[in-house]
Amino acid sequence: MVDRQLVVEFPIMAVNDSRDTPGTWELYPTDTRKAANGIYVQETKIDLSGYTQSDLTVGFRRSFEQVGGPESINWAAYDANTDIIFETIIVSSVPFNDDQLLQAMITSPGFIPLSNPFFDQGNFNRTHIVHGSFRIFYPNSVMGAGSFTTLGNATVTPLIDNYFSSLEPTAADCLYCYRAFSFPQFPDNTNGLTAITLAAKRVILDAFTVEEPDLEYMMRLKRSYELANQV
Repeated sequence: MVDRQLVVEFPIMAVNDSRDTPGTWELYPTDTRKAANGIYVQETKIDLSGYTQSDLTVGFRRSFEQVGGPESINWAAYDANTDIIFETIIVSSVPFNDDQLLQAMITSPGFIPLSNPFFDQGNFNRTHIVHGSFRIFYPNSVMGAGSFTTLGNATVTPLIDNYFSSLEPTAADCLYCYRAFSFPQFPDNTNGLTAITLAAKRVILDAFTVEEPDLEYMMRLKRSYELANQV
């Protein structure tokens, strides 16, 4: 058994009301893209092919996240019913599409999903989700500047901060890493959010590699391919 540390780096997420086209979000130039369904996505991969080529299983003892600075919002007038910011971070042994990432903000993947034919819920179970977290952000009234009903700004803090990591060992050749966001699609200079800044984040996986007996490893390898192909 050999100890490893796997690290996923996500950049800062920052948008503000565009001066050139008011009423649209201007995305700061980081590795973030806006999906067709309105969410914002950061994505990368962890390459495990060197381990799988050596017939090694990758296991995990724990995972945790680090935050690279303060997180804040600006508003013309804040409405807690509509000005909601969602964030989910997923490290998975199988890929997600954008609609499945949107669904992940309604029902965290790996749990019994919400029965809704209008969403692409995928066919995930807990073994896919090596690391998972979900947050809903609200302004911190202690640090707020100005009233919530007039022009102001504040740091944000998670009102909901859930983790759903399985830390399941894998024989997959890579891990798919996502950080996805959902917030009001259009900034509002009269009655809504005008800027959002969420800090860079890092996911650290305390991992190890081990050579399993041939039969156990082949069964795990078979299972990894089955999971990847059923999504």
